[in-house]
Amino acid sequence: MGQHPAGGTSISTPFQPEIQGLRTVAVALVVLYHFWPMHLPGGFVGVDVFFVISGYLITGHLFREAVRDGRVRLGRFWGRRIRRLLPLSFVVLLVTSIAVLAYLPSPAWQQTFRHVIGSAFYVENWLLAADAVDYSAMQESATAVQHFWSLSVEEQFYVVWPLLLMPVVWLVFRSGHGQPERLRRAMLMVLGILASASLLFSVFFTAYDPAQAYFATPTRVWEFAAGALVALVWQGKQYTGGLANVAGWAGVGAIVATAIVYSDATAFPGYAALLPVLGTAAVLLCGGLRPGLGVYWWLSRRPATFGGDISYAVYLWHWPVVVISPFVAAAAETWQVKLLLIAGIVALSWLSKLAVEDPCRRARWIAPLPRTYLVAATGMAAVAAVALAAPGVVTTLKYGESVSTASECYGYRSLVAPGTCTPIEGDAAPNPSVEVIAAQREDRTYEDCQAGMGQAEVTACHLGVEPRAAEQTWALVGDSHATAWLPALDAIARERKIALEVYTRGGCTPNVAERVTQTTGRDLRVVRTCDSSNREVSERIAQSSRIDAVLVAASQIDREWVNADGQDFANPSVEGMTSMWHRWMDSGKDVMVFGEVPRLEQDETDVPTCVAEHRDNVVACSVAVQDAFPWNDNLRRASESVTDERFHFLETKDLFCREDTCHAVIGGVVTYYDGSHVSETYARELAPEIARRFEAFGVLSQG
Repeated sequence: MGQHPAGGTSISTPFQPEIQGLRTVAVALVVLYHFWPMHLPGGFVGVDVFFVISGYLITGHLFREAVRDGRVRLGRFWGRRIRRLLPLSFVVLLVTSIAVLAYLPSPAWQQTFRHVIGSAFYVENWLLAADAVDYSAMQESATAVQHFWSLSVEEQFYVVWPLLLMPVVWLVFRSGHGQPERLRRAMLMVLGILASASLLFSVFFTAYDPAQAYFATPTRVWEFAAGALVALVWQGKQYTGGLANVAGWAGVGAIVATAIVYSDATAFPGYAALLPVLGTAAVLLCGGLRPGLGVYWWLSRRPATFGGDISYAVYLWHWPVVVISPFVAAAAETWQVKLLLIAGIVALSWLSKLAVEDPCRRARWIAPLPRTYLVAATGMAAVAAVALAAPGVVTTLKYGESVSTASECYGYRSLVAPGTCTPIEGDAAPNPSVEVIAAQREDRTYEDCQAGMGQAEVTACHLGVEPRAAEQTWALVGDSHATAWLPALDAIARERKIALEVYTRGGCTPNVAERVTQTTGRDLRVVRTCDSSNREVSERIAQSSRIDAVLVAASQIDREWVNADGQDFANPSVEGMTSMWHRWMDSGKDVMVFGEVPRLEQDETDVPTCVAEHRDNVVACSVAVQDAFPWNDNLRRASESVTDERFHFLETKDLFCREDTCHAVIGGVVTYYDGSHVSETYARELAPEIARRFEAFGVLSQG
């Protein structure tokens, strides 16, 4: 095996054109994956290639600086990263924000701009990790800036990596033996330990919670460390003989193979990330220079290096184009238009490099560190200001008068009020605006009352009046559909002096049988935690002497149950519920079950989005009754089988539907904040009607 040294003593790594070619491979995989995910389902591994390259280059740079100067100049290092990366990222965020306001339906604005702010401050990966465990946020579609998650991980690496290595440099040079070899070995030891710890954490956390693990920085640290170890172990020497060339091509093959074989179903990063990471390390270390055969020869050709030169800009621009282009023209989904879009992205990226990246990196006026940091702070503040202010300004300018909340034609009142109300076809703007309703998905008043999906402990949230002032105590049991009724139930409880104990959990229908699921890992544990929580809540309520009535509400779609150990239900999906209810009624409690609400989502478009797209014809967002209710409504079937006088079924269909149609806007109020959860506004408007139905059941005295 021959050696192709990259420079003089220790690590001295000048420009390596083959790395630019490797960047081209990485960004091409990511772009092709995002445009054609079914054809290159594992193209996301291109991000891991970038991580390894960054670890290799940055660690080599920091090592050379430490050998030369005896220290790491932290301020200068961060300043170079800011000048190199932040200006174009701010431009992309601002342009994307404008495009979102121009083309995306307004309900998508709040979610998008929340992530724009997270991207501007380089914490997007942590926002996405948090969303991965939030039941409502999990239902959201990807925003136009979601790709900033990997840039956030990179920036966090740039901040922390030199801080990690500085004590090592200081200790080595303080000992009086500051030769490069001693420093190299010390850094190898520290980074080897860090890489091992991060890889182990990545493996275990990916198995436990793959959705969060994908975005979490600690699960990716070992990938940067892998590149760092290559830089330190081989001291800049690249092997270029025949066997080395085979190893280099094998590395490229490993990267491409994982892009083809892996998919969104692959638990990643974990063990699965080893193959693309080791493949990248092999290419950094081994290759060939022979024309036509050498991997370095191919990666160093001008088309390949050109792609590497613009790879950062391509990565920044491509995802907003992928997300926004279908809203601009339906033809954006065809392969011909996608090819044109990719060509446009390449051209735009080249112009961005010439007009933004290169000038900002070289400009003398920004070179002094105080100015560099001021530019960074100003850019972050500007992006955040646009993200916070623009949606409200655009909405105010764009849309007109809304229905007055005092009107007899407002909300549910319009369905029952005499006179000339036009509850469905009214042409006034919704009040509150559709943007405010959509925001309830992210910012729910009663969110803290709902147990976390993986929360093992069963706790009650207390609403209504204080127990000592209460005339009755009620319990609410159910999933997020039950939580959605809290604006109405809390208002009723406060007015009628009821202490309300809330036992709700996202995605957890109250049933003491065992839920049928095909999930594994953390998702399976969430389901089993739901099962055990249901049994504990059932027992706790049955044994409580203070609870007078129990309210139940839950989604039924795509949920089935089987017998748990010791159970012998003929139909667990039904009897797992009725057995709970009978237990509560046998202990002297009334049971009131809310019927399932209609589902108004159409073609994966939620209600606020549909209303925003059809402001002049909201009837287009209505759904036929037969399509709005799930076929496997176990809750209704269970209710129909109970004849006890303490049992009451609260029909909800007529609260949303008239004749054969269920409506998205009633009396100027958007009824849902997504496709199946009642909006807080409409729920509050329904409080008087729901209270009247409780009175009819005999559980409330006449108000």
